[in-house]
Amino acid sequence: RRLFASIPVGAEPDTYPINPYLIAGYATSDSVVAYHSALSFYQMAYSTSYRFIYQTRYQSSAFHFRSENYEGVRFPAVLVQKHKENIFTRSEDVQGLNIRVTSLERTLVDVLDKPKLGGGWEEVWRSLGMIDRIKINQVIEYALLLDNATTIAKVGFYLSQRQKELKISSEVFNKLRVHCPRSPHYVDSTARKDGELVGDWNIIVPKGLVAQEWRE
Repeated sequence: RRLFASIPVGAEPDTYPINPYLIAGYATSDSVVAYHSALSFYQMAYSTSYRFIYQTRYQSSAFHFRSENYEGVRFPAVLVQKHKENIFTRSEDVQGLNIRVTSLERTLVDVLDKPKLGGGWEEVWRSLGMIDRIKINQVIEYALLLDNATTIAKVGFYLSQRQKELKISSEVFNKLRVHCPRSPHYVDSTARKDGELVGDWNIIVPKGLVAQEWRE
């Protein structure tokens, strides 16, 4: 898809700033800014990134423009099957144009589902730690919609770490636990080398994540 930006008369085309969220938001006809880029949009990302990620139904090649890299990622298959690609997304105004961005609730689940697209475990944990208010019911609904036992367990594990801060009731965890893996699952390949079992959720996570070693 070819994109064109309107440049003011007299401005230098090679240097005039183009908002990267607009590029990501219009990279395909159905683009939704997501993962770490959504966290950045909401000013909830711990680190600055020049990688802009969007979800789309289409096969979309990564591309580079100026100092930023853009990467299209397919919507989770279950969302496409149920025609719910835009569930828990928001229409946001960026310089007079509307783009779609995953809500904070959906973003929380998405980066736990695919932490590499959130910048890795430490970045995900530090970024999500900046959230001080969230619609827990939407988090739960979206996590269950993805219908992935390991992802549901990861969401439960994360929320349990912040139960008091986010004022989460025990009922929420009961809803999640019935969908957890029946046998221990590794959250990713790093956990296979140095993992620790979190019995409440039946997942094996990197030891550094449990101890939050970056705080030392």
